[in-house]
Amino acid sequence: MEITLEKKLELINKISFFTRFDDADKITMAEMASFEKYRPGDKLIEQSSINSQLFFIINGNVDIVIDEKLVLTLSGGGHVFGEMSFVHDSPASASVVANTKVVAMTFDTMKINLMVEPIYYKFRMNIYRSCADILAKRLIHTNSIATTFIHNNEKIELDIEE
Repeated sequence: MEITLEKKLELINKISFFTRFDDADKITMAEMASFEKYRPGDKLIEQSSINSQLFFIINGNVDIVIDEKLVLTLSGGGHVFGEMSFVHDSPASASVVANTKVVAMTFDTMKINLMVEPIYYKFRMNIYRSCADILAKRLIHTNSIATTFIHNNEKIELDIEE
């Protein structure tokens, strides 16, 4: 799927992940961007496999699935996934499955990690910082869910004991 550099930049400018990037870094990202189409049921990432792509949904919906159970649905453009594999370099903790037709902008994380020249330090720092922001927000959300779960279970245990 061939997309012009201008169109890639237009899309990048709409995604909050890239807000701290300067124009030169956005151009670098646009030059590295690939676009993939997926059909419903296609696995973009498979749990426990090695993932070397950072994905941004341009349009469509994907399901986040852990141990064959639906955990979350990401709907519409701008959502990012694959950031945990990028930051931690470990097998994927979840599968990501298209539940509609999906167009995704992807980046090869191995290429990004090979950009070690000093001119790319800020560029790579911005990618890691944006990934860290996403992971922190997801952890805060997960902690909130876990806290609610714990409080609800404590109440159930108290009701049973009484």
